[in-house]
Amino acid sequence: MDKKKLGIKKKKTKEARNVEVKTYKRPPWVQSGEEELCSDCFKVVGDRSRYNLVCMLGRSKEGMTVSELTKRVQLRQPTVTHHLQVLRSVDAVASEDRGRMRVYKLNRGAHCFEECKIPY
Repeated sequence: MDKKKLGIKKKKTKEARNVEVKTYKRPPWVQSGEEELCSDCFKVVGDRSRYNLVCMLGRSKEGMTVSELTKRVQLRQPTVTHHLQVLRSVDAVASEDRGRMRVYKLNRGAHCFEECKIPY
């Protein structure tokens, strides 16, 4: 994908002037929040299906299983599992084992939601 379409910009941090941090333009399907996102936060919203999962988990108080998410987003189970793994890698979701099921919940205190203000 073309970097101009993604709106990738490099900016230098104040602490380490020689280190460049890539920022990404907020996708159009995310209606509010910061205009530029760090790479971890862009992982959360860069794919519309992944962002839909975040919104569903944000509305769920008890959390949801992969089966429940699969039915609601109408994606295949391996795809939903992959998206959840990506979200776990940036600490956007947490999981809890309940017997044979694994329940996923949104980590509302994660950097993406607190500092980059990604809405859910």
